[in-house]
Amino acid sequence: MQREHSRSQDRVLEQAKDLIQREIKYCRTLRAMISRELEAIVLNGDMDELSGILEQKDEIISQLQLLADGWRDVLEESGLGGNISGTEGFGLRLLELYPDDTELPALIEESREIAGSVIKAEDDAISELEKHSAGLRSQMIARNTAKNAAASYAKMGGGYFY
Repeated sequence: MQREHSRSQDRVLEQAKDLIQREIKYCRTLRAMISRELEAIVLNGDMDELSGILEQKDEIISQLQLLADGWRDVLEESGLGGNISGTEGFGLRLLELYPDDTELPALIEESREIAGSVIKAEDDAISELEKHSAGLRSQMIARNTAKNAAASYAKMGGGYFY
């Protein structure tokens, strides 16, 4: 019985490590995409490129959501069930359950850091997109105003701008 419990706990630990490593990988990919998103917005002003990047980000976010299902399975198998609040609480609980594991603390810390980096970068990208879209709106209004002025001038019999 003790041996079976030990194997189950080892399996839970390996599943948790695998999920954390996959989460880190997806977050790194997402972070790189956010950098590309900022380039598309700020440097290139390329909305087609931006749209493609956003679609790719959606795919990665979907993969992260699938990982959440894997975490639920690990929680159930570990016996932690609904006793944990958020992934940080789960990370702390894992550290309590496996105090002798040498890889786990570094994995959990790396996961926290990259997740924090993704959240900050996403906030920055949203802010830049808002600034850029405000600039585009201003340009469109100015163009529309100039177009209307030119049309009015032409209607009044004036020459058209060359």
